[in-house]
Amino acid sequence: MKKKEGKKIRVNITVDKEMLEKAKEKLEFFGGKLSTLFNTYLHDFVQSIEKDFENHPKSNKEKMKELESRLKKIEKDLKEMDRLEKFYKNYKGI
Repeated sequence: MKKKEGKKIRVNITVDKEMLEKAKEKLEFFGGKLSTLFNTYLHDFVQSIEKDFENHPKSNKEKMKELESRLKKIEKDLKEMDRLEKFYKNYKGI
């Protein structure tokens, strides 16, 4: 697998301390670096998602539509809750 050299950025993340120490110990066996581990994980993650969409485009489109539908319902419910909250506050003030 040929690597493409891209622009690099610094990222600050919070991770589990014990897991980080274990990862560092394992990496010492191979002379690896944490940045290489994270870059490899990111690459594999992106590739797996892209393959999933390529292999199941219809089902993924359906999943996206379902998620969009759920989000619209949640937004509608939140607006209704906000409306009811305002009504209740006004009612208490009477």
